[in-house]
Amino acid sequence: MIPFYQHSLKKNKNYLKKTINSFYLTSGPQCEIVENLLKKKFKKKYALLTNSWTNGLISILLSLKLKENDEVIIPACTFVACANVVEMINAKVVFADIDPDTKLMDINDCIKKINKKTKVIMPVHLYGNLFNTYELKKKIRKNIIIIEDRAHAFCGKSQGHQLGKFSDFAVFSFYATKSITCGEGGAIITNHKNHAEKIRSISNNGMTKPAFKRFVNNKYIPWDVYSYGFKANLSDINASILIDQIKNYSKTAKIKKKIFMKFKKKLKKIDKVFFPKENFNNDRDYYLFPIGVNKKYRNKLIEFLLKKKIFVTVNFKSINELNYYKRKYKKTNCPVSQKWGSEQISLPFHSKLTTKEIDKIIKEIESFFRKF
Repeated sequence: MIPFYQHSLKKNKNYLKKTINSFYLTSGPQCEIVENLLKKKFKKKYALLTNSWTNGLISILLSLKLKENDEVIIPACTFVACANVVEMINAKVVFADIDPDTKLMDINDCIKKINKKTKVIMPVHLYGNLFNTYELKKKIRKNIIIIEDRAHAFCGKSQGHQLGKFSDFAVFSFYATKSITCGEGGAIITNHKNHAEKIRSISNNGMTKPAFKRFVNNKYIPWDVYSYGFKANLSDINASILIDQIKNYSKTAKIKKKIFMKFKKKLKKIDKVFFPKENFNNDRDYYLFPIGVNKKYRNKLIEFLLKKKIFVTVNFKSINELNYYKRKYKKTNCPVSQKWGSEQISLPFHSKLTTKEIDKIIKEIESFFRKF
């Protein structure tokens, strides 16, 4: 059996043990350690942990106080949570098509869809391939907020600039299959003090102080509620699992890059398989390993590989083709995203993937295409 994903969390057991033996299980000192690591790593003034990427984005959008029918532009090809969150706060989703080569949001199509109602643009670094946020920033008006979806790209440089330099916010995911994971979790980084304070409060039921901040040097610090909120804070149990992974991410990234390059080099020999093009001048991250095949083969190849105990998946379908969005946004047409959604397969990819497993996957894909 070749699993789609394998974590490597054994090294984190000491931090977890320390937390379990401590006074804090919910948000506490371990969360502070992780937030400080993120601030230092990404050179940002504020880092805020949340219990999921989704709740992190909800907290940001609520802090921006978007009104009904304010528009948020997202790429049509990404995870559906991007659109769901916009719908939940009664704003309007606007889908931008993707570039036919990179499969990232098409900047030109995005620009065409900007109007007076556009308040937020959310580029996604899909698969770890980096979107050119700098180019987008140059072409839009200053009052449009840019929120980078960093669920697929924990680190990286685009056009020589560290990710996050040209965005107002970045949102991370620490979901079970992500490059850095604590099962469920997320984080936000920003330089906006006012919004950071609002987000902290919103993600803690609107309270001005989390529980572990109400007692300092044997003194009680009063708390209050000035706005609505909900529970989106991360626990110290989850945070403790992240510490070593963040500290050692450069090593993990090098291992995954080596595996990715080896995998791609061997797969290139199969003429019926194609790949998203690397975005120019980027020091990218490596999260998923997507391939494309003609849609007439796609589902048959998936079933063939599953029978061989090689676990693959289809990560994304063009969101505007999903039932809810198809009914609500009937006039939306994103032909490139829709085409890629019918062609893409994500192969097993993680830091423990062996050369033997890579060779097995390639051998079976070659075997499949010999029939055609």
